[in-house]
Amino acid sequence: MCSYTLRHLLWSGLLMLIDGVGSRLQHIFDTAEAGYLEALLGFSCTGEATAAHPGTINHLVMRLAPSQLEKLIVRMVRRLLRMRCLERYRFGSEWLVAIDGVEIRKYGKRHCAKCLHRKLSNERVQYFHSILEAKLILGNGMVVSLCSMPILNSTRGYKKQDCELKAFERLADRLKELFPKLPMCLLMDSMFGCEPVFRRCREMRWSHITVFKEGRTPALWRRTLDKCARNPENCKTVTRRDGTVQQFVWTTGLKHGKEIVHAVRCIETDPEGKTTQWAWVSDHRPDKHNVDILANKGGRLRWKIENEGFNVQKNGAIRLKHDYGSQENAWHNYYLLAQMAHLLLQLCWLGDAVRAVSNGTHAAMAEAFRTIRNFTDRLRQALCTATGPPLGGRINAAAIQIRFSSA
Repeated sequence: MCSYTLRHLLWSGLLMLIDGVGSRLQHIFDTAEAGYLEALLGFSCTGEATAAHPGTINHLVMRLAPSQLEKLIVRMVRRLLRMRCLERYRFGSEWLVAIDGVEIRKYGKRHCAKCLHRKLSNERVQYFHSILEAKLILGNGMVVSLCSMPILNSTRGYKKQDCELKAFERLADRLKELFPKLPMCLLMDSMFGCEPVFRRCREMRWSHITVFKEGRTPALWRRTLDKCARNPENCKTVTRRDGTVQQFVWTTGLKHGKEIVHAVRCIETDPEGKTTQWAWVSDHRPDKHNVDILANKGGRLRWKIENEGFNVQKNGAIRLKHDYGSQENAWHNYYLLAQMAHLLLQLCWLGDAVRAVSNGTHAAMAEAFRTIRNFTDRLRQALCTATGPPLGGRINAAAIQIRFSSA
């Protein structure tokens, strides 16, 4: 039986997710190709002579503590932050961080003692695993995992199941521990629009922009409408480049329990006359100069964690919905590997590497491949048909420099 370094096993697992094969069995056939093996060994720079079998990778992720992969993700993010290559994508002096939960596994029977469960309409009980995620939202379209908190029931008995609000307390503590000095503005949906969450944000010295819905906090909603009616001067109309007209109204100094928040409402009318309404509460004080910025470059970007984050990972190249493995820690570790793979794909997609290798024929990845899934398909084909190690031998990481594309 071959023994592999941890580095080689992790690289093999990452490539299995990056090339979007969708199953461990397909990855076995891919690694049988001589070109794929040479390319893998060139990328991993581990000195191994053979590719790790997906079963060996699964054996590792079953037993590896998730905290070890979390450390790797944090190191990757800290490296990007220290390089200051993301500075121009901030939200003013803060970093936008979206908070949301994602369901990653469903089971017809109990998977483990900590599974969440629900009763379906047909009276059957469904078991599942979910994770509360904090993702960095950047102005160039990147969505980067900062911290992942599993939502798990206690094995010592419980009256109510674990949920996103309970997990938020743990996530906040962990996020502060990992990035103690990072100035953040949390983007949250209406579920988190409650006094305990606002208080925790204030204690952590984070700001927040939270979706505001009447059904979540009806008393606060009524006070907002009454105060807006008494202050008609707090309004602003903005016409966007595509002809969409936005009418903003806001009010400040609303008391929600012991917390003070401000509210912004937006009625948006597109060129065809279709009207949409939006609302947020925040500790950022709105005025005529910043209300449209708070809405369009702040609150409206919360959707990116779902569309550019979870949706791409589930239905795009990485195929997070596929059950690569669920035993012991595997379900959690495969999710963390997916976050690393997604970050690497985004760096490739938004970088200027394609301009260099195509001699300027293509300015950006989107022009050359149209979608990330097309890119990963072509990547897998290139790995399987390669005739030699990439770049003529082992890769010297220090000699590679990829910048964000300006196209």
